[in-house]
Parts: sequence; structure tokens; C-alpha cells
Amino acid sequence: MSRWYDRWPRLGKRLDSFKEMDQEIREPILIDIIDLVEQEQPSLLTTEKAFDFRFDSYRLRWYEHDPYCWFVFNVLESATLATLELVENYLENRFSFAA
Repeated sequence: MSRWYDRWPRLGKRLDSFKEMDQEIREPILIDIIDLVEQEQPSLLTTEKAFDFRFDSYRLRWYEHDPYCWFVFNVLESATLATLELVENYLENRFSFAA
């Protein structure tokens, strides 16, 4: 099964890295992403939009076990290319400082 973010290899690599990341490190990064999306595409953060987000309690994906990850992955799935590029650049910069 293909994932929506497989179409953006650099972004996908960074999103996949959250899987093995400690929550204390992951959570502030995810909050920063939410803030970026709020500036770029605030319509994605509405209550009405949240009703469109996928949640399957029987077949949870790894990111659905963390509320911040679940939210960010669902928001980004509906994001415009400009928003995805903004997040991708943020993550590239953020992870380059960690290296």
C-alpha cells in the first residue's frame, strides 16, 4: 500500500523519522509544523476539517498512536504543495542542525 507522502521522498524520509524519535524531541517539532500550517493554510486546522481525518482503531498506523503525529500526518495529507514544501524545508533545516 502506498502512502500519500511517498510522492515527496525528502518529506517522507523526515516524516518517517518521527517513528523512532523520542516523544520529548518529536513533540516540539510537530507543534512547530502545526504552527507553520496555521500560518500558511489555517483552513486545515478547523474542527470541521478534523472530521475528514482518517482514524481506524482496528488497524492503527504507527503515527496514529501519538495524537500530535496523527494530527500532523492528516493535516499534511490535505495540504497544498506550497505548504508541503514549507514543512519539508523546515524539517530539512531542523534535522541538519541535529546532525
